[in-house]
Amino acid sequence: MTNPPSVVVLGSVHMDLIATAERLPGRGESVVGQTFTVSPGGKGGNQAAQLVACGLHTYMLTRFGDDMFGRQLFEALTSRGIDPSLITVDANEPTGASTVFAAEGDYSSIIVSGAAGKLSPADIEAARGVIETADALVLQLELPFAISTYAARISKAAGKLVILNASPAPDKAADLPKELLKAVSVVIVNSFEAGKLLGRELPPSDAARELAKTLGVETCIVTAGASGSAASRQGTIVFQPSFFTKVVDTVGAGDAYLGAFVAGLVEGLSLPATLKRAAAAGALAVSKPGAVMVTREEIDRFVG
Repeated sequence: MTNPPSVVVLGSVHMDLIATAERLPGRGESVVGQTFTVSPGGKGGNQAAQLVACGLHTYMLTRFGDDMFGRQLFEALTSRGIDPSLITVDANEPTGASTVFAAEGDYSSIIVSGAAGKLSPADIEAARGVIETADALVLQLELPFAISTYAARISKAAGKLVILNASPAPDKAADLPKELLKAVSVVIVNSFEAGKLLGRELPPSDAARELAKTLGVETCIVTAGASGSAASRQGTIVFQPSFFTKVVDTVGAGDAYLGAFVAGLVEGLSLPATLKRAAAAGALAVSKPGAVMVTREEIDRFVG
């Protein structure tokens, strides 16, 4: 029996405090909510969980505080099958948290990375051996650019795939460090984030093409909800329509999409097949409440 592909996810894991209502509040306004839940979150943690659900050996490289949230999140990660051997505990900084407001099939959030934002080059060096041998490194932009760039350069030098989920997106593409982009194999963003980076909104296929040119990255993926998703790889565009499904909420849907995409990528699937499985994961995720991870078996059944 061969070992499954392995991935290192460098990012934040924090506790999501999720309130749902019929609509999002305006500035300075309060609305009466319907439900409130506390659950593990953070782009890094959600993406790692999705990668495990797709059958990959997944390491989480992050830092927790020595507090209740940190202990709960550590237990949650290990119970989902995520390898915790690269997680460190910070005695001074609290574990990160995110306030999430969900309504009308959409959401807004405020993310405080906490201890994860204090990761240092020494933490990355301690993980160098795993980063160099893993098939891929997955990054987001919830951590300082310098830390992500440090890890990306190690992975790139070892000939591995580096996937950047450029979220939360900066105000413009020029704000992304060139050294980071030089090490990146794939950039994945949603249509809103692509619009920020490009300075204008475009359909997903056009946005993917322009973003690849602007960033100088080999492959760019733009997801646009019901409008589908598109990939630009070396000038060739592949468009994937969305699967119709009833939307319960969109929390974690982008992370489900990314996890399924990375799984297909490291397993050597074609780009169209990988996009199809990623779109299926996104559709399955929005059909359930909260940041629900989608199993390989569910995706297999969905795509037939």
